Amino acid sequence: MAAVKPKAKKKAAPPKKEALKIDKGLIAALKNVEEMAIAQISSAKDPFKTGIGIIAEIRKVTMRIEGEIEDDSRALTEAYDSGPGMVGVGLGVL
Repeated sequence: MAAVKPKAKKKAAPPKKEALKIDKGLIAALKNVEEMAIAQISSAKDPFKTGIGIIAEIRKVTMRIEGEIEDDSRALTEAYDSGPGMVGVGLGVL
C-alpha cells in the first residue's frame, strides 16, 4: 500500500489594503498652498516668524478637520453627549 501525503494547507490571503483615495483637486490645492508658503517665506523680512505664522494657520486648519473627523466617527460608533440629561447612542461598529 502506498503512503498518501497530506495536501499542503493553503494559507489564508491577508486582507487587501484598500488604497487611500484622495481627490486630485485637493492634492493640487495642498501643493499650491505649499508653493505659496515657500514663496512668502523666501520673500519675507523675517522668514522664521513668517514660517511660524504660516504653520500656525495650517495647524488650525488641520485641527478643525481632525475635530470634524472625530465628531463624525463619534456620532456613528459610540455613545455621545447630545444635551443636558440626555445621552445619544450611535449605531455601533458593524
